[in-house]
Amino acid sequence: MILITGIPSEPPVALVTEAAERAGIPYLMFNQRNVHLYDLSIKYQQNKFSGILKMDGKEYDLKKLAGIYLRMMDNYFLPEMRNKVFNYIGESAANKSIVIHKQLLDWTEIARCRILNRPWDMISNLSKPYQSQLIAAAGFKIPPTCVTSNPDSVTKFQKKHGTLIFKSISSVRSIVKELDTSRLKTLQRIKYLPTQFQEKLNGENIRVHVVGDVLFATKIESSVIDYRYAGRENKECNLVPFELPKVIEKRCFMVSEKLNLPLCGIDLFRTAKDEYYCFEVNPSPGYSYYQQSTEQDIATAMVKWLEFGSAK
Repeated sequence: MILITGIPSEPPVALVTEAAERAGIPYLMFNQRNVHLYDLSIKYQQNKFSGILKMDGKEYDLKKLAGIYLRMMDNYFLPEMRNKVFNYIGESAANKSIVIHKQLLDWTEIARCRILNRPWDMISNLSKPYQSQLIAAAGFKIPPTCVTSNPDSVTKFQKKHGTLIFKSISSVRSIVKELDTSRLKTLQRIKYLPTQFQEKLNGENIRVHVVGDVLFATKIESSVIDYRYAGRENKECNLVPFELPKVIEKRCFMVSEKLNLPLCGIDLFRTAKDEYYCFEVNPSPGYSYYQQSTEQDIATAMVKWLEFGSAK
């Protein structure tokens, strides 16, 4: 049996539950919207941890779980918790929800079952510069990069590398943009927020999803720098399955292993010279966007890995 956590209607969670049902794999749904209705007991006795999760009047032994898919949003932003107005469940129930969320996340750090992914292992994405060092250690090229809050440093970097793109250095999503003439006029703003600048490469984006011992590669056909927002510019974005060279596949598995992320979304870029660069690794990828566009069955691979230890 596997445990699926998150909001049931969110596409990545919904696809996993549907895949489990198709595969006949039993699962429990830890619905964040109902956590105040659950009970969770974690014990440490005789050098052993044990846990009981009570949902919908039934008790489940956590030790019997084969795997857990963690896809939980910050519980403080749930409608039942936020601003103490819309759908607010009351102070007592809200406090209970906070405690159970923390208990479950703490337990997943020490649980012996398979987990996609443990909270501690996801923190590498909090700093793109730090994560880039780990990516490079796995053998991938990293675009020439400048992280700075000094406008003069950007000017010098641009003279050396030509056209640049820029993005956030944290895990907070930002839209990747080109440092064009209009944005150069506001470059002084980075004095208040260190920003990552990189040489703009020519070629195509490739998204790779690693799921344990298998991977799915998707080529993105789009003229937009940040293809995720192609619609905002009234541009097309086509996603098609792609076969990676074996050596690049091996590096993707190495990145997954080095970051201890059995599930990850790896952003690659293939240049016109057939060189592969890696931008970053997403520890909680919204894989549903790619699966629904290409029919690559990533969700089934996830539930198979969680239940059996292999996605093949």
